[in-house]
Amino acid sequence: MPPVINTVLVPVDFSAGAEAAVEWAQAIAARFGAALVLLHVVDTTANALIGGPGGVLAPPPPALYDGLREEARRALDDLGARTPGARTLLREGTPRTEILAVAREIGADLIVMGTHGRTGLAHLLFGSVAEYVVRHAPVPVFTVRRRDPA
Repeated sequence: MPPVINTVLVPVDFSAGAEAAVEWAQAIAARFGAALVLLHVVDTTANALIGGPGGVLAPPPPALYDGLREEARRALDDLGARTPGARTLLREGTPRTEILAVAREIGADLIVMGTHGRTGLAHLLFGSVAEYVVRHAPVPVFTVRRRDPA
């Protein structure tokens, strides 16, 4: 008997990899008649990377979090509007631990997430969120590589 999938969690960071993961998650959710939950975690750890890839490793000032939250909410609302039937969640904290906590809270049966392919110093300092989730998730994790532009 195939596994039953009732809830699919998709952690998103608004990257190309996350967009590809949302597409896969939509297909899986449709096939199983599952609920789809899009999650974005605003990274509030002391050593957040400011400015995205190639940014500066420094603790952001507390006032910056208001802007990060607002920007994340807008982007998540936009993604939710483009993903029919999806529920959106915005959390704050350490992305890898929040993803696992939300998976447990919502009773996710599957996590679908993009990979970033960080290398060098960024990978050494931060590790891979996807790698951590794969190793520690209470449910199966389906990882999706970002699409190369055609």
